[in-house]
Amino acid sequence: MSTPSTGGDAPTHQSSKRNGINIITDLRFPDMQDLVDRLYFNPQEGLIWLDDKRMMLMHVEAFGALRQELLESNGVEFTRGVLTRVGYLTGQRDADLAIKARGTGNELDIVAAGGQLHSLSGVVQVAPVCIEFDHAKGFKYSEFTWKRSVESDVHIAANGTSTDPICWMEVGYSSGFMSRLMGRRLLARETECQGCGHDVCRVVVKPVEDWDNTEDDLKYFQPRVTDHRRSQPLKPAPKAAVLAPFGLGESPALETDPARPVGSSAAYHLVMHKILRVAGTNATVLLLGESGVGKTMFAHELHRNSLRAHTPFVEINCAAIPEQLIESELFGVQRGAYSGATDARPGRFEIAHGGTIFLDEIATLSMTAQGKLLRVLQSGDLERLGSNKTIKVDVRVIAATNEDLAKAVQAGRFRSDLFYRLNVFPVTIAPLRERKDDLPLLLDTVMRKLSTLHGRHLTGVTPRALQVILDYHWPGNIREFENVIERAVILSDEGDLLDIRHLSGLDSLAGHLERIGTVGWDSGPAIGIRMPDNPPSVALAQQENASHEQLLAVAQRALQRGPVRLRLIEEVYIEVAMKLSDNNISRAATLLGLSRAQLDYRVKKMSQDDPESQ
Repeated sequence: MSTPSTGGDAPTHQSSKRNGINIITDLRFPDMQDLVDRLYFNPQEGLIWLDDKRMMLMHVEAFGALRQELLESNGVEFTRGVLTRVGYLTGQRDADLAIKARGTGNELDIVAAGGQLHSLSGVVQVAPVCIEFDHAKGFKYSEFTWKRSVESDVHIAANGTSTDPICWMEVGYSSGFMSRLMGRRLLARETECQGCGHDVCRVVVKPVEDWDNTEDDLKYFQPRVTDHRRSQPLKPAPKAAVLAPFGLGESPALETDPARPVGSSAAYHLVMHKILRVAGTNATVLLLGESGVGKTMFAHELHRNSLRAHTPFVEINCAAIPEQLIESELFGVQRGAYSGATDARPGRFEIAHGGTIFLDEIATLSMTAQGKLLRVLQSGDLERLGSNKTIKVDVRVIAATNEDLAKAVQAGRFRSDLFYRLNVFPVTIAPLRERKDDLPLLLDTVMRKLSTLHGRHLTGVTPRALQVILDYHWPGNIREFENVIERAVILSDEGDLLDIRHLSGLDSLAGHLERIGTVGWDSGPAIGIRMPDNPPSVALAQQENASHEQLLAVAQRALQRGPVRLRLIEEVYIEVAMKLSDNNISRAATLLGLSRAQLDYRVKKMSQDDPESQ
């Protein structure tokens, strides 16, 4: 069976089926002019744009020199990690562009955009070999070949042939592009490499769970920071920790370890880089961000990678302790300090001596407690409540708040001197709505944890459920996300796929939805993506709740390709509304925001103007 491309009349592939698996071979990429047209040069202002993303040109010799310097100064492990992560983030951004540019085309054309954008950037020439997918379970396998790989060329020029594949940036790109496109964890591996003397580079992409020994690859997707004082990486994470960001940690290890932050977005990598950079010092850290973004997880991660990792980590929620007790909780109580104080009791700072104390919701501290805290930070001295004896403590402080402390200082609710003392190394954690790339990894990790907790075995997530999860803005951030997924796991039956019916209320919260698109490979159209047998008008109908900005982007793309008749746009929307409402005028009018009479008039006029209806 041949399926035509949207880019031309010639067939782009041959499709067959074996054991329920659709196998697509003889693939040919469609015309890429639609992607080339999105590349803009403005040399007068020193700007290059690919769609709405700024780009830059770089000499291959300069890239090769930079790569070689990284290898010689930091070693293979560090260099491979850096280039893999750069490629991964680039692939994710190109996947966004592919969905935006070809959202009304078929899945194969959208996937092809990845190879074409990779070629357009001058990194490698991509040729498809085959793709396999199961309508019930989604994407299974894809294989591509690469020629003229920049990494292979510069590596061979500097070092000769290698014994191991060395196209690390391209592997990261393929993993990032396909993971973002399919909305699930996919991993690319080079099975042949020109850098090893093969004729071409051959790359295979599969779901992470279908590969063996994934820890050998996945460790390069997480940032690491070298402590040059010790000439070795800071505290290598245990095997379970390396795999945790992809949800693949060994169950026994993950059950005993605290929750770890997961992600693959640029915002996540920026935070992790800061956390790992400051972890090896004794600096006070201030974690900022909305409620529920995971400040506690990042605080644990900071301590786990610090020089105090094997010392106490004491956590206290300042907002959960009554104002009259906060001082005694932090600094301790001397016997007889007040009625009922029959025994001396150390405070949290004494308990944390030699280790780390995490002060969550620090903006809720009283002014008196703030003054005493300032003294501890400045001198390391404290006094128990009811005592005049000074106690010396050595404690590293991590503070967190969802409030703007600078504004609290201006309002007189927070001491300015304490703010400046805490604000040594601020780290702002982005809300989940700005870290959409993290959602597939976070979903996998949370589902595994909750399935074990509640004794449910779920086989995966349906494409439409995943689409709603990606579209939702998550105003409650990770805390809301975990609660919604926990309800979904509880509502699911053993062996179920997590479906949209299990996601309580998310599909109806249009005010918090922003369609970003995935490729579902399911038996029907994926949300925001048109299957080959759907008319273009279906894709327009799927944007009925689109924002003004999204509609502007659609109009801009249409007009860039040539003149558009406004009357035709109106007719297409009417056609779609009538199809969706089974030709019921009243229901179609509701979809279009018209009265029944207004729509009835337009439908009759369309019929009169159509010569084929005469």
